[in-house]
Amino acid sequence: MSTLTEIQTQIAELQKQAQEIINVERRAVIDDIKVKMTTYNISAEELEKKGKAVKAGQRTPSPIKYRKSETEYWVGRGPKPQWVKAIESEGENIELYRLPE
Repeated sequence: MSTLTEIQTQIAELQKQAQEIINVERRAVIDDIKVKMTTYNISAEELEKKGKAVKAGQRTPSPIKYRKSETEYWVGRGPKPQWVKAIESEGENIELYRLPE
């Protein structure tokens, strides 16, 4: 049976071997990354964006579908605003507030 000291010595030796393998393979990995960056026209700045995708274009806001007043409107997506819930609870049809497309 191995002692704790022997196991710790083996761990240290294996860690040293692992680091040597990393050092040998590292250059090849870096060269491969550089080739792929050149092939796919990837800049270092793109890699620094922490995983954010590059936008193809600007997002446009959804058009307003329902309007009660200048400050009370709804695009018809997501949770219903309080003014829409109030209108529906009074039995009124929300379609009366729909804007022409």
